[in-house]
Amino acid sequence: MHALRSLFAAVVLVAGVLVTIVATQSAAAADGPDCPPGTSPVQDAGGGWICIVVTDPGEPGTEDPGDNGGEVVSVAGGCFDGAKKVPCIDEYGGTWDVGRRCYAFQIVPQPEAGSLLWKGHDPSEGSVWSCDRTVAIPENTWFVPNGVDPLIDPGVLAQDALGRMKLRKARANIAPKPGFHTYVGIDNWLWLPASQWHNITETVTAGPTSVTVTAEPIRVEWDMGADVKSCYDAGRAWKAGMTDAALTSCSFAYKSIEDPTGDKFTVSAHLVYGVTWDCDGACLSPQGDLGEVAALAGIATTIEVRQRQTVVTQ
Repeated sequence: MHALRSLFAAVVLVAGVLVTIVATQSAAAADGPDCPPGTSPVQDAGGGWICIVVTDPGEPGTEDPGDNGGEVVSVAGGCFDGAKKVPCIDEYGGTWDVGRRCYAFQIVPQPEAGSLLWKGHDPSEGSVWSCDRTVAIPENTWFVPNGVDPLIDPGVLAQDALGRMKLRKARANIAPKPGFHTYVGIDNWLWLPASQWHNITETVTAGPTSVTVTAEPIRVEWDMGADVKSCYDAGRAWKAGMTDAALTSCSFAYKSIEDPTGDKFTVSAHLVYGVTWDCDGACLSPQGDLGEVAALAGIATTIEVRQRQTVVTQ
């Protein structure tokens, strides 16, 4: 089976294929029957043999244009109101709270006991904070228990960092490339430039709290037009001159087509990242997990799939 898969991996890169069923009188040798020059024997599902004529398909896929995809993308720390950068500490000593989008102050003096600003708590239980240092109203105040640092939730900072993170748009590569064709049942190689398979980090700082978010690629979701294929690495790039023993970790075979003369499918891919965060400085929590995040799909490509034709010889 290994030899069969290896031979079929080579067949994926054909521009034209002539298939001839060779009749044999007895059990074939391990290497199959003698095929015409320039062809290779492959055993079919019925136990017979076919001779595959392979022609040069040209360079498959597209090459990495050499951007900075191999580098870790990191943004300097800062505080943001949406996309606008703001001071982390204002002129009055308030700390920017990205969740409430205001500068947070402990009310001085604290409200009298029984005030609605205590949200039903006793003054001995903690303190009241506000988004307004001069006028406190229930709508912009919150209660902070004793012993709890009134710093912003680092998970909120992490979400802010994730929203500004530059995740990679996958650049789909296939073999054979557009302009050539493949066949039903043949494994087509799929890959991304290796430079796209790397961690991305971004850091956001608010006062004494600094949160670094790390997005680690965990799989590529390939939309093949007829089905979806999940691969758990960038795949292996096909290079001209590879032998039929070459193997890849990411491939896809079309099971059927509607038009026997050939169907075209649109192929795209998107990276899925596992996102975590770590907090440095004054932190309510040291680390957290934001789960899986899918980047946008990159530019789509196309592939033409045909049904192989056979000629029976006596």
